[in-house]
Order: sequence, then structure tokens, then C-alpha cells
Amino acid sequence: MYIGFGFSPSKPKVVSGGAVTDPDAEAFFTATGITDATQKSAVNDLVVNLKSANLWSKMKAVYPFVGGTSTTHKYNLKDPRDLDAAFRLTFATGFTHSSTGILPNGSSAYANTFLTPSTSLSLNSTHLSFYSRTNSSLINNYDIGSSSISGVAQYTLMVLCDSNVFYNAINVAQGNAASASNTDSRGLFIANRTASNVLTGFRNSTKILTSSNASSILPTASIFLSALNSNGSASFYSQKECAFASIGDGLTDTEAQVFNQIVEGYQFALSRNIDTAKSFYYNSSYSNETNAFLYSTQITDTTIQTATNTLVSDLKTAGIWSKMKAVYPMVGGTATTHKYNLVNPSDTNGAFRLTFSTGWTHSSNGATPNGTNAYANTFFSTSVLGSINSGHLSYYSRTNFVTAASNVDMGVLKSTPDSYTDLQLCGAVGNLFRFNNGTSFSSIASTNTQGYYLGTRTASNVIKTFKNGVVIISGTNLSSATSAYPVFLGATNNVGTGTTNTPQYYSTRQCAFASIGDGLSDAEAANFYTAVQAFQTTLNRNI
Repeated sequence: MYIGFGFSPSKPKVVSGGAVTDPDAEAFFTATGITDATQKSAVNDLVVNLKSANLWSKMKAVYPFVGGTSTTHKYNLKDPRDLDAAFRLTFATGFTHSSTGILPNGSSAYANTFLTPSTSLSLNSTHLSFYSRTNSSLINNYDIGSSSISGVAQYTLMVLCDSNVFYNAINVAQGNAASASNTDSRGLFIANRTASNVLTGFRNSTKILTSSNASSILPTASIFLSALNSNGSASFYSQKECAFASIGDGLTDTEAQVFNQIVEGYQFALSRNIDTAKSFYYNSSYSNETNAFLYSTQITDTTIQTATNTLVSDLKTAGIWSKMKAVYPMVGGTATTHKYNLVNPSDTNGAFRLTFSTGWTHSSNGATPNGTNAYANTFFSTSVLGSINSGHLSYYSRTNFVTAASNVDMGVLKSTPDSYTDLQLCGAVGNLFRFNNGTSFSSIASTNTQGYYLGTRTASNVIKTFKNGVVIISGTNLSSATSAYPVFLGATNNVGTGTTNTPQYYSTRQCAFASIGDGLSDAEAANFYTAVQAFQTTLNRNI
């Protein structure tokens, strides 16, 4: 069913060259009078991609700023009627309009969106976005927002770089804004609320802020661009050129990352992108998770792209994806591509991306530690899972190396209280797995360390190890405690009784895949192996 904004339902329109124009894009072209082929193609792709990524429905107002005039810049792509109710902009004096966006003078320029948070937004699900082409850290330069007084002041605003500080004040009371340091105000910024106690902020796909600051009341003043609307009066004028802005529902981390790559691709198509040009932006054939991963890694090999997308799809179909906290596909052949977590491919510790020490060899088959000083920090601790009795580690080994010496492939060891979480394919006692254990463990002799190993705890007294989807160890070893220290890959992190991360018991086994997450049932473990083995087979590196 088509839900319009004053338009009649229409079919996609075929334009010159055989291209198909989305009806929402066509309505925008009709309103603005834009005929430039490059601009039309960029806007059309923007609409199509937002719909493909399931983001279009979350938008209340989208301002693409094309056409180069105040007349074309005023229209809301979501509802391109020249009405206050359609959230079209009205510009005060002091703007310079050009093909690269709207540039305020910093003293009198602002634009009224006529979108009032109290009537158009949700208290615990709201985002603001602003694509800045200006690097400015001047104080009291508010970029988008509103405030009103109902007992105390209420705010819905974003400030990109106020004296080198980013502010997110989505639906908060006075004094409750969240902030993070930020020294560059260029690119796409997103201020986001997804729950009553969850505020996030993004710059160019990287999360720069996470806060639990509580929501309060939605302001009754409409949102202004390039200034703050304080009870109907503009203040705190911005000087940053805006090439895109949006207002709408809250976005998940993955949605925010994909939104960035879609908008960045749009800016690239218009030759006004701030971020470095990329080889990969967004492909509607792939899931949001795959798109976010490929954008971070910039992998253009179609075999890897397809294999990764199929892996994500298979894990979702099996009901396993939601149990994953970190998935390392080890594709692309370099330390740069191997470091990314498929679940959250941001280049930050909080996203559990890997940092590799020296001593690794990276290739299309995976990452190989040298057995003497190579390890990788996952930045993931078992305390993150929230349950002492549910967790897993997995490791796909392409190396057959059986030794009597201790070779731990991934893990963390903490004493007092004892908390041992490690996966060892072969060592002095053979193959063993512990997850939040005390010192006790079950093991089995190892004769070949090639294949996909998965260890999982599903209860205080249920712990199992699988090889290629088949149970090889089933133990009743009791859980003891979680650890606040990170799991290492290619070695174990032996914290001992102290507080220092210390790599020890280095492995030599090539890793073609690894994961960390919640506990898995026998059926889930078998399905996980099937999906991972299909992934490796597509990449021609299966064991």
C-alpha cells in the first residue's frame, strides 16, 4: 500500500538511458525543477539505497541540498511539498547557497524545519544528522536543534565541534547532554537515541560517543538548522557548510554505519565528499551488516563479498547471528582487513576490532601467528556477556601442529578468583576448552588440529567442545567467574593475580575464522559449522 504525502501513487519512471527513477525521487525533481543528470542520478540512488537498507521509513525529513539555490535547497526529500507541514525549510538571511550546500554566516543565518519534536518524534527513538564541509571548533556554534522550557529546559540538538567537543542532547533535560572530544567537524555526524538510557554519536561511520544519559521531555519548539531554536528565537549560530541533513527515528549501530556510507556515496557522486573517495560504498544486493563490513574493509573482490553476505544470511537463518558478539572472517589478505569484526566493523576497541602484534603473516588464507610473540587483542572480556553460564569461542585452524608444549589459540586467564576462558586445539593435555571455569577442565588427545573448533558453555555445569560440528568433549566443569580482561587471539592473555595483560602460550596455527559470543546448543553448533564451512569452501580454503 502506498502512503503518500499529497501525491498520487505512481510507478517508477523510465528516464533517458533506460534508468529507472524512483517515484519519491521523481516527486522531488518535479518540485525542485532539477534537470541536471548527475544530480538526478545521485538523488535517485540516495532514495533507492535508503529504501533498500530499510532506512527510508525511519526518516521524517531529508534535506539533500542539491540545485544550488535557496529554492531547491528548501525541499524535504521525504515530502517535497512547499508547506510547513511537509517540513520544508525557510531560510533566514545570511546563507550562501551553492552546488556544495548551504553556508551560514554565523551571525544571523538559520533555517526553520517546522518539525517539532513533541509532535513528530519519539522520546526514546530519535536521530539528527548533519554533513559538514567545514572544519570549525568555534565555541557556541550549534548545528541543528531546538530547546523549550517546561519546568526545566528540554533539548533536542547536536553540536559537532564546540571547542573540540561533540555534543549529543537528544531529548534531554538541561545539563544532561552527552559529550565526547572531537577535533574535526567535517563529514557526516549523527546524534542518536535508541532507548531511554542509550545515546550514541557517530562521525563518518565511527562511533565517537556512547552514553546512558536519560531521556526527559520532547521540546515544543521546531528544530532549526545552523542554529538552535530556543523557544522560537535563533541563537548559537553555526558557520559550517551543510551538504546534507536529516531528522527521524533512532538508528542502530549498523544502521548508522550504513546510513553514513549511503550519504557518503551520495556526496561522492556530486563531487563534494569530505572523506577520501572509496572503491566500495553501498550495494543493495547485500545485507546491511555485509555492507558495513565491506565499507570498512574496502574489499572489492566479488567472491569475498558474496561469501561474506551468504555467511551473514546463513547465520541469521540458523538463528545464530544474534548470539555473535565478535566474528572475524579473516578475509582480504592484510592486517587491515583481518582486524575487523563483522558484527560491528568500526575501527575502535569498543567494537572489538583486533589489534595485531608483530609476528603475524597475513594472506588470503587467513592470519598465521609465529608461535613466539604473535597475538591479537580482541578487547572483548567475558564480563560483557552478562551471564557467567553462557558463552562460546571458535577458531578455524588450517594448520596441523600437534605438540606437547602449551599452544593456546585464544583465551584469557585470571586468578583470584579463578576465571579461565580459553580454547586450546593441542597442548600438553591435548584439546581443551574452558569458559569462566575455575582450574578444572576436560580434555582429549589431539591427533590433527585442522578444522573448525568451537567451545561453548550453556549452563553452570554444561561445557562442550565441537570439531567440525561434532561433539568431541562433553564436561560438567563448573563455572567460576567472569573476567574483565580481554581475550587474546593466537595466544592467551595470562593476567594471573595482577592487572596487566600478558600474552603467553603462543600458537602457530593459521586462523581462517574466529568468533566470540553467547552459548550455543548442539544444533546451533552444528549449523554454525555448516555455515562457516560453506564460507571457507567458497573462498577455496576449506579443510
